[in-house]
Amino acid sequence: MKLMSGDLLACANQCKNMIKKLVSRFDTPVHHEQIRALYQQSPFVFLGIVFTMSVVTVFFWNKVEQTTLLVWLLSNAGLTIARVILVRSFHRLKPTGEQLVTWGLVFAASATLSGMIWGSIAFLFLSPSDIEGLLLIAIVLTGMTSGSLVPLSSFMPAYYGFCVPALIPFSVIMLNQEAGVLVLIGYLVLAFVAVNLGYSFVVNRNLASFIRLRFENLGLLEDLKLQKNIAEQANTDKSRFLAATSHDLRQPLHAMDLYLGALKKLLTKQEQIHLLEKSQQSSAALNSLLTALMDVSRLDAGNVVIDRGVVDISLLMKTISDEYQEQANKRGILFDLQTPELLVDSDPLMLGRLLRNLVNNACYHSGGSRILLRAEKQGEEVLVSVCDDGIGIAEQQQSKVFSEFYQLNNPERDRSKGLGLGLAIVKRLAGLLQHDLQLESAPGEGCCFIISLPLADEAAVEEPVDIIQEQGDVSGLFIILVDDEADIRNALRCLLLQWGCELLVADSLQTLQQELSTCQYPTPDILLCDYRLRENQTGLDIVDAMRKYFNIKIPALIISGDTDRKIEEKVIGKGCKILHKPVSPDILRSEIVKGVGSGVIDT
Repeated sequence: MKLMSGDLLACANQCKNMIKKLVSRFDTPVHHEQIRALYQQSPFVFLGIVFTMSVVTVFFWNKVEQTTLLVWLLSNAGLTIARVILVRSFHRLKPTGEQLVTWGLVFAASATLSGMIWGSIAFLFLSPSDIEGLLLIAIVLTGMTSGSLVPLSSFMPAYYGFCVPALIPFSVIMLNQEAGVLVLIGYLVLAFVAVNLGYSFVVNRNLASFIRLRFENLGLLEDLKLQKNIAEQANTDKSRFLAATSHDLRQPLHAMDLYLGALKKLLTKQEQIHLLEKSQQSSAALNSLLTALMDVSRLDAGNVVIDRGVVDISLLMKTISDEYQEQANKRGILFDLQTPELLVDSDPLMLGRLLRNLVNNACYHSGGSRILLRAEKQGEEVLVSVCDDGIGIAEQQQSKVFSEFYQLNNPERDRSKGLGLGLAIVKRLAGLLQHDLQLESAPGEGCCFIISLPLADEAAVEEPVDIIQEQGDVSGLFIILVDDEADIRNALRCLLLQWGCELLVADSLQTLQQELSTCQYPTPDILLCDYRLRENQTGLDIVDAMRKYFNIKIPALIISGDTDRKIEEKVIGKGCKILHKPVSPDILRSEIVKGVGSGVIDT
């Protein structure tokens, strides 16, 4: 007994090891997908089994012993129901990894049992003398194995387990018959088994190749997504870097402009004033570059909100023509404006910026003597053209002119010839506004930029706003100034004192409140605050505190080095005006006059 128990234990261990090896053999991603395909396609096999089982039962009902037939029928039906439950459980549990192999082997075992039950009809119901019965059994068995070839070949053990026990018994019985025709049928069935097994191998191999190819494509797709995410993240990081850099650069640039403005009052010699003006021009050029960089960054990052409306394109183009008339006259350029009264659907500010960049490009870089601004209706669109008769652009260069910092005929990067960002901004604005932009040009024939704008229904027209810098006397005004940067604070103090203003200067809300508690100050005429202060405070916190302290809605100017649209919306929501650094002294004085004069800043 002990010896027998030891043999049984050894046999069990051997079986366990064999199963482990079998599982490890099929534990691959490709086999996992094949097993999933097997369970997905199996319902078609079950339908065929139910139909064929019914045909066999009806045909042999009066030809064989009914008890035997019922036992066979119930066995087949019970196994089929169990297999249906198996498939439903698989879809409900969604096994993964090594568990999939176990499910695949269980399905293969059930297919083998099914093949044995179907193969048993050759022993139970076959009578060589019953030609009709023999023919039906041959058709049923070959049909079942052929019909299940594609669904079960997803997993080789499943089809082999079904095909071999289903057909081999019938073939063996036929080979043991005396009649030559029946023996021939036996050989043909053997050949049929061999062909089916070979074809099943080919189907399985093709499916495996397809799955591998799909994995490769998925890998390539994931790699593409990864690279796309890396590129998008790099673009976002670039935009954030530019935004942070913009703020840091605007601080000293803002202070420099204020110091230059204060210095101008102290200079008397024409030579000194001339040098100062040159310094201010350099500061303006740096500010222009910084603003252009931030425009590109904001457009790339999608931080621009579109406010579409009805725009009188003829009025907008006339305004732009008037703005550039003086520069064009200095360069001997004639403006030709051809536009009927048309209304288009667009963002008036962005469209104005787009057209101004195109006109500026034609005025300063075309080398021509004439600029044509034309608008014409074409169907449901308005085609706006900005054309020149200058040197033109070769076809191979036309796509490059919309790139950042790309300039024709400026290898030495002469700043007087521009920065190479105007057309890059034009392209981004056109894309953001969903306006088609085309360039027609040839060397020696000038350039023509054409923008397609949708027609708009007649409604309230968004007219372009002309910004007129108001000059006025600010002497005697009491201003509360809050800025955490010492250089900017000192520069503003110098400038405002030169203008004759009375000041209360602080670097934070706490410092300001302490000063107010020590002396009885009058209500300020206006608040002048930096947006970003220390300890997570903002200029809006100053505005809220001072309006509450003096119990009146004091006008306020918020000066910021950030160009984030959300910040601008917050400032406007508080009834304040935002000024982006660097702010020139003339603009600052103009906004102070406007703010004090209106009582509430015009937003």
